[in-house]
Amino acid sequence: MIIKDRDYPIRLRKLEALINRLYDHNSKLPLIKDDYKGWKSGYKGELNTDYRLSFLPEKDYWILRDLRLTDDSWKFQIDTLILTRRYFLLIETKNHSGALLFEKDSEQMIQTKQDKEKAYDHPVIQVNKQKWHFNRWLQANNFKVPLIHTLVVISNSSTIIKTDDPFLYKYVVKGDVLVDRIMKIDTNHFNEFFQDKDLKKISKTLVKKHSPFHPDILKIYSLSPADLQKGVQCPSCSYFGMKRMKWIWVCPHCLLRSKAAHHSAVLDYFLLIKPTMTNQELKDFLLLPTSRSSGNLLSTLNLPFSGATKGRVYHMPKDKETFFHLKSPKKN
Repeated sequence: MIIKDRDYPIRLRKLEALINRLYDHNSKLPLIKDDYKGWKSGYKGELNTDYRLSFLPEKDYWILRDLRLTDDSWKFQIDTLILTRRYFLLIETKNHSGALLFEKDSEQMIQTKQDKEKAYDHPVIQVNKQKWHFNRWLQANNFKVPLIHTLVVISNSSTIIKTDDPFLYKYVVKGDVLVDRIMKIDTNHFNEFFQDKDLKKISKTLVKKHSPFHPDILKIYSLSPADLQKGVQCPSCSYFGMKRMKWIWVCPHCLLRSKAAHHSAVLDYFLLIKPTMTNQELKDFLLLPTSRSSGNLLSTLNLPFSGATKGRVYHMPKDKETFFHLKSPKKN
């Protein structure tokens, strides 16, 4: 059963907003677009893994997707965690295409694609590090520690796997045989280590302790708010700089009229600049003529806030997907 689903990654939301608001002549735009493609590919690979795991018997497997937990001063992330009464399984998904060479001595993974090579951290070492942290996390939260298995899933069915390590295939599996590998792990475990009530308690704690990562996307690329196009973007022609006319937005380029065009601009501010805003900051970002105009908009948005009226600070909603009516790519 799905205990925690996979949300659309906040990093992708931030990159999409950044690509949209950067000026076309910005020299860092090609790099950002390449990074976006890589993160988007990784997310698609994780969705493929989610789909394949949907064929497991629901009542026997408690699945948590995209967990970020704390172990002392360390943060660690788990792509997919499966809890069973007999063992736990950590899954790390990779969606690289081309040929992947897993080198034992250098402890790295080398991708060859279109006659170009690129080195990555070895995913088996990566998932074993997650296992180490998760083991410590279980102990720190006073849970029993069962046998913990790890798997690296190569989601892209056309990817070629090469290695000089004879034991690699014990830990690395192609996505189309993932469920078969889990069934094989099952056959080696007969004794139940947990009851369902134990799994319920552990999964509830995992969800409670999950802490999503909100990267400062401007800092990552050494950018500042001055690099961004301000204003409300027209949802029809994409022009930045819609004009506020009483209670409606009007695009001076295509003359589109909209009541809610500012919603995406408010979200962009939260994603790109900071998760809080004041009346003055909203006025400056939306290029509004008066503080009264921005105050009226804030009163209609019903954002969570803190502070008295004069010094009030507005906060990004925790459930921004629902609040801003965001749509995620369809899952398999």
